Amino acid sequence: MFKHYLLALAIAAGLGLGCKTGKNKKPGENYALINIYLEQNNDGTKFSKRVSVYRADPDIFYVNSKPFLDTADLERVSLMNVIGGFALQFQFNRHGTAVLESYTTSSKGKRMAIFCQFTDSRVLAAPMITTRKTTGILRFTPDCTREEAEKIVTGLTTAIKEIEKNN
Repeated sequence: MFKHYLLALAIAAGLGLGCKTGKNKKPGENYALINIYLEQNNDGTKFSKRVSVYRADPDIFYVNSKPFLDTADLERVSLMNVIGGFALQFQFNRHGTAVLESYTTSSKGKRMAIFCQFTDSRVLAAPMITTRKTTGILRFTPDCTREEAEKIVTGLTTAIKEIEKNN
């Protein structure tokens, strides 16, 4: 697991410090990174992090400062049409699927804060854990425009390919 974090960190550093394709592109326009955090009580320590989700009507809560899933755990990302709009779907690799199953089994009633770093960085969603996720698929409605969602999918796909290339 530690290896995944180091790899994701190395990719983030490499992409963020100068991997540009095309003129006048800013870092973050060609890639995206995700971290998924688990809700917890504010214990007043460095292990508790305050987050805000839903820009129109902010909901503030606390999460563990260490993510339990990140970009290195992804296998595929897609944008899906759903009734009333769109959703993002994350398909996790074998390791990510096992971690997701473990956390959703033991943390029912808590939320997952899905943080995404792309052209701007924010919590995209905070779905409540209601059932055990055994398939490795996490589908949610993000707090972003469809255009931003398309950029996120493209950026995460680029990051996933980079991670797979380096493994």
